[in-house]
Amino acid sequence: MAKLIKILVGLIVVVVVLIGAAVLILPQVIDPNDYKDEIVKVVKEKTGRDLRIDKPLKLSVFPWLGVEAGGVVLGNAPGFGDEPFAQIEQLGVRVKLLPLLKRQIEVDTLVLDGARLNLARNKQGKTNWEDLAAQGEEKPAEEKKAEEKQGGAAISSLKVQGIQLRDTRISWSDAQAGARYVLDKVRLETGSLTLGATVPVSAGFTLTSDAPKLGVVVDLNTQASASDDFKQFSLSDLELTVDGKGEGLPKGGMKVVMGANIEGDLSADTLKVEGLKVAGPQVEIKGQVSVAGLQHQPQLKGHLELAQTNVKQLAALFGTTIQTTDPKALTRVSASIDLAQEGKATRLEPFTVTLDDTHAKGYVRLLDTKGPVVRARLDVDAIDVDRYLPPADGKAGGAPEKGKAQKSGAASDPFAPLRTLDLQADLKIGKLVVSKAQMQDVTVRVVSKGGLMKVAPIKASLYQGKFDGQVTLDARKKTPRIHAVKHLASVQIGPLLKDVVGEDRLIGTGNLDLDLRVAGLSEAQIRKSLSGSGKFLFADGAYKGVDLIKMIRNATGQGSNVTQSGNTEDKTEFTEMKGSFTARNGVISNNDLSAKSPLLRLGGKGTVNLPANTIDYTVTAKLVASLQGQGGKAADQLKGVPIPVKIKGPLDNPGYALDIEAILTEKAKQQVRQKVEEKVKGALGDKLKGPLGEGLKGLFGN
Repeated sequence: MAKLIKILVGLIVVVVVLIGAAVLILPQVIDPNDYKDEIVKVVKEKTGRDLRIDKPLKLSVFPWLGVEAGGVVLGNAPGFGDEPFAQIEQLGVRVKLLPLLKRQIEVDTLVLDGARLNLARNKQGKTNWEDLAAQGEEKPAEEKKAEEKQGGAAISSLKVQGIQLRDTRISWSDAQAGARYVLDKVRLETGSLTLGATVPVSAGFTLTSDAPKLGVVVDLNTQASASDDFKQFSLSDLELTVDGKGEGLPKGGMKVVMGANIEGDLSADTLKVEGLKVAGPQVEIKGQVSVAGLQHQPQLKGHLELAQTNVKQLAALFGTTIQTTDPKALTRVSASIDLAQEGKATRLEPFTVTLDDTHAKGYVRLLDTKGPVVRARLDVDAIDVDRYLPPADGKAGGAPEKGKAQKSGAASDPFAPLRTLDLQADLKIGKLVVSKAQMQDVTVRVVSKGGLMKVAPIKASLYQGKFDGQVTLDARKKTPRIHAVKHLASVQIGPLLKDVVGEDRLIGTGNLDLDLRVAGLSEAQIRKSLSGSGKFLFADGAYKGVDLIKMIRNATGQGSNVTQSGNTEDKTEFTEMKGSFTARNGVISNNDLSAKSPLLRLGGKGTVNLPANTIDYTVTAKLVASLQGQGGKAADQLKGVPIPVKIKGPLDNPGYALDIEAILTEKAKQQVRQKVEEKVKGALGDKLKGPLGEGLKGLFGN
């Protein structure tokens, strides 16, 4: 037994001596620099590229088996210039020797310093790494199986003291796109990488580009950990900072900070992001996100909240000025959104949005990005759309420079996206103000498919009446066509016109039916193409600005300040006014205007030419009652005589005039008939009796 122990001790001593000898002798006997030429030759044979190793290679054996290299330069692919494809200033890799005998790998800190990688694509679309990628193509199945058999047993543990990636630079030049991007000062530093342990990680880089001119600094810090089988991992206290300057960013730059805690479980196929917070200029978003089916069919769920922000100030940071009629509009915006994504479908459901004094809620379901296919609903308590329109002086900022929009395909054909859109949406608004018109209980349904959008029904209450209509937008061709059908019932026209156009020239209770078509959206196109028909009925109202009774009095020399109702305001009152019209290519014709009042009967006909912006219309009045006390005896002599009033000139400032010649002619005819009647009656006296006499009386109207 003692002899056996001596033998074992002797063997141990021999092994120790041999290891010690190797540690001392091998680095002296074996010079890795002797193999430089062989390494260069093999690289040339395999890749066709030149390799240089400018600095001496260093070899260590015990207790670390490692190699250090520096000044490594790999040439570029043919046709890509003399700039090297890759350079490494310093590379160091060391593995502890004794743990290898137990299938345990302990790696010293991996060091990569001063690496340079220059990636490029020429105008023909060829890259300077295609030849290297070809070398790494999949090996035949037989070779792969043979290598797997020789692979030996798996390692039992892995430990890396850390990673130090410093001063690395990666550039990308794209001759096809005329762009160049550079990742500079790339760094990665970690603590000891041990399975199951928490490891501090710090990383960062600087990104610069030529088109657009941009510079971005990115920094990341976190505490990372992973299970022994790499199935579970976490990034706690993660903080990502992005600080950029350049085109498209605020003048002073923009800094965005994101924080989160991330947990992944590959065995459960899940990922969770808790405590998500994104903070930037005028923006703060909080929430959480979870993903199921991470590696197969990801299904995302989450909740995000946008803290109140000032959209105008946010836009100003990016050099865009938003001006609104109400200076306080877009200054208080916030939102809360539940989101879910599965397969092709994405849902924002439900969501709530606060826009200044407006509160809205609803959902948006993106069923398929192809198209896209969208289903949506929005319920709004109250909104004044006019607040958000540009000021009347037209000095709103943010408009594209002249000529730029026309160069864009989307701008030259703005309805192109509508032709692929599949949309169904419902809108409900409690109180709505548009173009100063005030409406309540507004409901709208929108259906669009294949470039044909139908907004129907449209319902609302307004000015003590009801609105019901529909609008069809046909954008299947480049010039859109619009068909509008509208019904107004029992609406107080005066307050409506007062709010919309600023004056209530026409007052009364109105019913209006319209069926109109236009081609194009500009004012000129609408004026030129307006076609269709309509009819109207107004009751117990008046037309302000013209007093036909007063005009008649003045024409007959019976001037007075007294109007029909005893007021001093010029207006023509009516108990009923109705008519219909047709429109063709912007010319509106009306031939059956009829209005009634206690004193007058009105008729009218004429045209309104929208392309020329003119009106040529004649209103014919007949007195049906005495004007005694309303203008004088002489005026009463015009009872039953048609009195034409010409309305002619520009639409925004037409002229009004009595057709005196027509009045006098008609009056003269009336007087002649009266004299003839009197002479006939005087000559015949009571000689004619019976049916013949009665017939003659009827002939003269008495």
